[in-house]
Amino acid sequence: MKPTRVEVLIDSERQPVHGITNIVVHDDPETARAVAERIREVQDAMTALARAYAEAARPAMEQLVRAFQTMREAGLVHDNGKPARHPGRPAWQSPYGPAQRRK
Repeated sequence: MKPTRVEVLIDSERQPVHGITNIVVHDDPETARAVAERIREVQDAMTALARAYAEAARPAMEQLVRAFQTMREAGLVHDNGKPARHPGRPAWQSPYGPAQRRK
């Protein structure tokens, strides 16, 4: 049996819905309205959760931005986030110290 593809229309564009295992279609208009209302409730709850998560994460993200700006201003990292060469070390010197001698 070939699986059925489920799509929803979002901003006039079809988007696939993954993870759907079965679909029940109700012919009764009252049941269909109740199901649609429940779907809206779940969608509103998920939207509220996403907003609360973003709001809770905002202070941590702002702190990370400040820390990165401080490291960039101190010359420890480049704008792309990669470590900068230590200012007190010659370019030829390894940041890991001298090579280890084998015994």
